[in-house]
Amino acid sequence: MKKNLSIGIIIVVLVLGVGGFILFKKVNPDRTALPKVKIAMVTFPGYAPLYVAKEKGFFDGVDVELVRIESIGDIRAAMRSGDVNMYAATYDIYQSVKDVAPTGIGFLVVDESHGADGFATDANVSSINDLRGKKVGAEPGFPPYLVLQYLLDKEGMTLKDLDFQDMPTTDAGNAFAARKLAAAGIWEPTLSASVKARPGSKVFASSADIPGLVQDLLFADEKLAKEYPEALEKVAAGYFKALEYIDTNHVDAYQIMAKAFTVSVPEMEDFKTGVSWMSKEENKKLFDQNNSTNVYTTYDLVCRILQKNGDTNMCLKSHDKLTDAIIKNIK
Repeated sequence: MKKNLSIGIIIVVLVLGVGGFILFKKVNPDRTALPKVKIAMVTFPGYAPLYVAKEKGFFDGVDVELVRIESIGDIRAAMRSGDVNMYAATYDIYQSVKDVAPTGIGFLVVDESHGADGFATDANVSSINDLRGKKVGAEPGFPPYLVLQYLLDKEGMTLKDLDFQDMPTTDAGNAFAARKLAAAGIWEPTLSASVKARPGSKVFASSADIPGLVQDLLFADEKLAKEYPEALEKVAAGYFKALEYIDTNHVDAYQIMAKAFTVSVPEMEDFKTGVSWMSKEENKKLFDQNNSTNVYTTYDLVCRILQKNGDTNMCLKSHDKLTDAIIKNIK
C-alpha cells in the first residue's frame, strides 16, 4: 500500500513538473531568441547585397527587415525612437550632427566608393589653391562634398576660402557644365556627363584617389550591440554570404538587386563599376588598427575635417563609436 502510494506521488510530481515546464515555455518564450533587426537606409544601390541576403535567407536565425527612409534626419529620429535599430551611413553623414551625439555603434563596412564620387574643375586648375575665392558647388551630406572638404584640408583650407554654393548635386553638375561654377563636387554618372559637356574640364580627383575615405558602414543601436552582439554577427555573416552568392550566381543576384532598386540589370552592373562591396577579409583589415588605412583613423580624420568646416561641433572618440568585436568573431 505504502509502495503504491509512493509511486503515485512520484507520478503526480512528474506530471506536474512536465506540465509546469510546458506552461513555462508558453508563458516565457525562448529567452535566447534574437530581436528583430530593422535596417534603415536611403535608396542607394551600394546596399544591394543586403537584399540578396534577405531574399536568400542568409541572415540565419535573425529576422531582418530592410527599410527605406530618404532623409538622414528621419533615419536618426527613427533610431532614437526605436522604430529602427540599425542603419547604413558614411563616416561624414554619421558624424554631421551638432549638440547631440551620433546614434549607433559601427561594426561593418558595407561598401566603398572608388570613383563614383568626384570633383570637377577646369583643365588649367593644378591645385585647390587655384580655386580660392571662386564659385564652387556641392551638396552637403553627400560623398562629393566630403571629397571637396578633404582636398581643401590637404591644402590647409576650408570652405570659407571659397565662394561655396550649397546646391543639389544634379544642379551643381548642370551649373558646372554651363560654366557657372569654377568647380563642383558631383557623383557619377553626372560627374562624367558634366565634364564631357564642358570642353577643357577634367575630373580633378575622385574617391578612387582617396582609398578608404568614402565608405558606408552599418551602425547598430547601442542597446542592441551590447545585449545581442550575436544579432550583429548574423547580419555581418549574412552580408558576406550574399557577396559570395553574387560572385557565384551573377544572373540571379543581379536580378534581385536590380528589382530592389527598380533599375535594369545592366544599370545595376554599370553602377557597380564605381563601388566596391567590402568582403570579410577587407573588413578584418579595416578594423585592424595596425593597417595604415583603418576605420578608426578614417573616422577621426573625417570628424576633424567636419569640425573645421562647421558641420559638427563635437568629435567623439572613434573607439567609443566603432567596434571590432563583431568582425573578429566572424570565422
